[in-house]
Amino acid sequence: ARENDEKVILCSHQPIHPGSTYPTCLIWNFDEILEIVRKYNDVVMASFSGHAHKGGYVRDEVSGVHFRTFEAVLESPHPIRTYAMVDVFENRLNVRGEGDCVSDIYDLDHLNIGVGNR
Repeated sequence: ARENDEKVILCSHQPIHPGSTYPTCLIWNFDEILEIVRKYNDVVMASFSGHAHKGGYVRDEVSGVHFRTFEAVLESPHPIRTYAMVDVFENRLNVRGEGDCVSDIYDLDHLNIGVGNR
């Protein structure tokens, strides 16, 4: 992606960043993956995951990458429909949440000053 001047959004079932979820919900080798993400913060826009049904969010202090755990439809009583859509722009990500999913806007200023560019 870096060589082709492309940007990346990571999608995983289990969360990667400890600040975005409960410790028991993290992917088992989160520390190794987080180290790699930090090296590529000039191309990684965000990391989106599920697994932790209540959701969560943190912006990594080292890399500036956004880590979002989306709220699960399983936690919403009928007839609430919980889901999100993400609009991708050059300078931001717009999360449009429905039901119990929280909407948010994530700036992408870390892509211009990323550790990978230093």
